[in-house]
Amino acid sequence: MLEKIRTRKSLVIGGAIALMMVATVACSSDSNEAGGEDGLATVAPIGQITNVPAGTIYAPSTEAIPIGFNDFAPVAASQVSGGFQQVGISVSGRGTVAVDSDIATLNLRVETRETTVSEARQVAAEAMDSARNALTDTGVAQDDIITRNFSIQPYTTYVERESAIGKYGESVIIGYIVSNSVEVTIRDLDDVGNVIDKVSEAAGDEVRINGISFGLDNPALYGDTARDLAARDAHDKAELYARILGVELGPVVYLQEIGGTSPEPMFAVAEASLFGDSARSFAPTQVSPGDVDVTASVSAVFAIVIPAAQ
Repeated sequence: MLEKIRTRKSLVIGGAIALMMVATVACSSDSNEAGGEDGLATVAPIGQITNVPAGTIYAPSTEAIPIGFNDFAPVAASQVSGGFQQVGISVSGRGTVAVDSDIATLNLRVETRETTVSEARQVAAEAMDSARNALTDTGVAQDDIITRNFSIQPYTTYVERESAIGKYGESVIIGYIVSNSVEVTIRDLDDVGNVIDKVSEAAGDEVRINGISFGLDNPALYGDTARDLAARDAHDKAELYARILGVELGPVVYLQEIGGTSPEPMFAVAEASLFGDSARSFAPTQVSPGDVDVTASVSAVFAIVIPAAQ
């Protein structure tokens, strides 16, 4: 029985050694076949970039495959399964276009506090009507006045109470707050200050202006320019890395736009009091629009080519 076990072990070990020899011979044969011919380069696994002949293009692969330089892009794509970032040089690019703003967005709100809901709602409605009329009188279109929020909330105060077991505090409703917020688009930038003054005078103490920003009516018009700059930025970075590393930059094998093109609005604060009669004693509100940045971002991967020896 012991001799049989030993015999089986010897057979297993002998078979494993034979299999390793066959695998070694096969690898040697593949390596010879992939040695490269005239006008051919070699695609090699990215982790094996030492002691290889010149004229090699690196891509994640299980074996070396002879191809022409012009055939790299399709082969690189076929050799990668969802791992483009492992090929060549991976960089990001960003392009920004500064454009003169052509619209202003005003965030306007009326807020009232009264002892009953009906009273608070009525005062808020009158104040908003006055604000809307002032806006349209200055040339703002009805479609450019959009309601963003409307709320009715209790207005409370904290009072102390006494009972048989001692003092305690509680919140008591003493009134109600009605708030109505609208977003106003002003298309004549030269009239922004006048619009603010007129609406603040018309709506009185109930008006609140939460801020103003400048933007573009159609930012997509400048998106292609930003994309062009982003792609060039990515290519310039890849060329720099290739030059530093002493290799030749190959074709782009992967590119993705990150988040699309997006304008970055400029914010401003009106330089005048906007509440009640006190606004009339101040000089007209001065508002200065600025540029809007339209930005595009990309992520790209370029192949690495090691030139063949001359």
